[in-house]
Amino acid sequence: MVTIGICEDSLPVQAQIENYISEILDNCPLEVFSNGEELLDYLSDRKQRFSLYFMDISLPGISGIETAAAIREKDPYALIIYITDYKEYVYQVFETLPYRFITKPVKKEVFQKALTDAINYLTDRGELFCFHIDRDQYQIPFQEIVYFESRLRRLMLHTVNETYSFYGKLNEITKSLNPLLFVRTHVSYLVNMEYIHSMESKTHYGKEKETQKETE
Repeated sequence: MVTIGICEDSLPVQAQIENYISEILDNCPLEVFSNGEELLDYLSDRKQRFSLYFMDISLPGISGIETAAAIREKDPYALIIYITDYKEYVYQVFETLPYRFITKPVKKEVFQKALTDAINYLTDRGELFCFHIDRDQYQIPFQEIVYFESRLRRLMLHTVNETYSFYGKLNEITKSLNPLLFVRTHVSYLVNMEYIHSMESKTHYGKEKETQKETE
């Protein structure tokens, strides 16, 4: 079940977001907070986590970025969607691994598309990737897979603690997985976007290319 935490200091925007959510999710567990301190105190007191956060960046007291960083320290799997009218923050918040940005004023179709994608993402992430090594079958949750690596005819599946080698083609794996979960960063690498911690821009032969770094 999707549980949602909203951290937004504007009462009209709070009501707007709640209405947009109610049109898609009926009786969804949801809590609203006006600042980061309230949200972090709630999480600390109840030991409760939300699977999805809608986070305003500009908040009274600690910022939305600081709040998200505190959440991320304890929960690497929560989805964080920033709602902001400050577009210049896009690269500053990348270390908190945001799922998406929504700019103000919040448009209904944009918000509900992001919410629907997040729900699908959370659903797919909980599923299992199945493969065989000789006669043994393995099942690894998608959220535990850091990246796939292609080595000639074999695929290497890397988790934080283990590496598995089996026969397969990276092109076929890429087609079978949700592109909202995994991104092809190189001809030989398919990376779980939850483990991408930074991006950098490089110029090569006069053309600017985006490169991404993954944490093993």
